[in-house]
Amino acid sequence: MSLGIVISNHNMGHKTVECITSVLHSDWKDLGIFVVDMASSDDSVSILTAHFKDQITLIQCPNDLGSCGGLNIGIGQALAAGCDYICCLGEAITMETDALSNMMRFMESNPNVGIVGAKVYHKHMPHYIQQFGISIDFKNFRAHTLYADHVDDDTIPNVVYCDAVSACAMLVSAAAIKKVGLMPEDNFLYWDDTEWGFNMKQAGYEIVALADAKMYHSASPIRRCDNTKVNYYLTRNCLNFFMKYTRPEKCMKMSIVLLRSIFEAFYLHRMGQAHNMAQSDLAAMNDAIYGLRGMASASRILENDENGLGFVNFFEEQESVYMEDNDPFLEQVIRQINPNILFLQLPSPNVTTIVRCQSILGIKDFHYKLEFSDNVVYIDKNYRMLATREDAKLVKNYEASLQLFLYAMQPAILRRISETRGIEF
Repeated sequence: MSLGIVISNHNMGHKTVECITSVLHSDWKDLGIFVVDMASSDDSVSILTAHFKDQITLIQCPNDLGSCGGLNIGIGQALAAGCDYICCLGEAITMETDALSNMMRFMESNPNVGIVGAKVYHKHMPHYIQQFGISIDFKNFRAHTLYADHVDDDTIPNVVYCDAVSACAMLVSAAAIKKVGLMPEDNFLYWDDTEWGFNMKQAGYEIVALADAKMYHSASPIRRCDNTKVNYYLTRNCLNFFMKYTRPEKCMKMSIVLLRSIFEAFYLHRMGQAHNMAQSDLAAMNDAIYGLRGMASASRILENDENGLGFVNFFEEQESVYMEDNDPFLEQVIRQINPNILFLQLPSPNVTTIVRCQSILGIKDFHYKLEFSDNVVYIDKNYRMLATREDAKLVKNYEASLQLFLYAMQPAILRRISETRGIEF
């Protein structure tokens, strides 16, 4: 077989069935499907066995090794079976019938390309892109998901050259894997695909995302995980990545930028009374500083007390709103919460005005009457709202609190970099 499909499943049997079904409907038939079940506690194994029998190779792993650990097991099986290319898919992914064939033809025509990613859309809002490549930004020390929540149109290129693509929808050449190695497993969850793409580019391979490979992700843009694991691993692994790869002359700036980001998250969680999430921010930072990798200890993953219900409840109660800046994606999200809500063309004294911003903590000028109006809400890119006078007071105290945090924590990050990379500051 020329192509191996690898899917890591953990307690998402029904979603994985949908994913595999879309693969079987693909017009690329020379393939084998390798599903790695990561110690699922539900009935995933029986569901998959009943649906597909001998159409898939099902590998049962007794321990949860994280998404990268599961994918690596499947990749190993695909390589052993002689596959020239491996396509990694997330359980919540479905695809167009020609997605795989378009990816394969592009890869076979461009041997300098190590990874091809798909153009992934929001399944419930299919005109909007969820992701179309990842860019690693060593100026601002973050990874950008390209074209996220962008309406699909003719301005978007057909081929995006980027630094990485999501492991939920990527095609990788066996030759590149044999040269670079498998995905880095010490991330456990998140940033494994970004670091893998970085390593591929360092080895001389191109990374692209292909518009002709259309796939769909079923996760809601406002869905919240039941526990703090997403927040913990994203924070820990981001900090670890940049401590590991940032050029020495930029490490001082990097430490300030990332500490600011971590404290911003901590402060926002405190404002929202999400105490477990706030603890997760600090635990992730400390574990990165002290070199704790892989699967986090059980004490690190807590119940998610940031449920997003404030945002949902607020718009469920509104009969009409006025949006100061046109934002079609946010409007669609609000309409999914409240289909009957009316969006006014002009502001009204008795109707809430929505003001968009990058971060509610970055608001410097409350330009409405009395500095803040009870009929105005600020909503940032992560759907956090500033909606009360108490919120405004906390925002005004943010900068002074941040400076104390930076003074206390920057030496610890620089010390960690010195110990692991031999850089003196």
